[in-house]
Amino acid sequence: MSKYNLEKSLRKELSQLNDIIDEKILRGYSYAREAKRHKFILSRIQEIKRKSKSGTNWLSRTLSIV
Repeated sequence: MSKYNLEKSLRKELSQLNDIIDEKILRGYSYAREAKRHKFILSRIQEIKRKSKSGTNWLSRTLSIV
């Protein structure tokens, strides 16, 4: 799975999770498990973006030397 597809699927899951959390808040239920999953997904998205940025910088530095 490419980084783009992985990020896209994580964002879709995040959106669905937000809907579930909103529903639980409205009904007064606990949403601790969903909050932990939400935090994990956000960290994965940030990690993907961080890695893609560092890869781009490496490539641009290499090309500027040549």
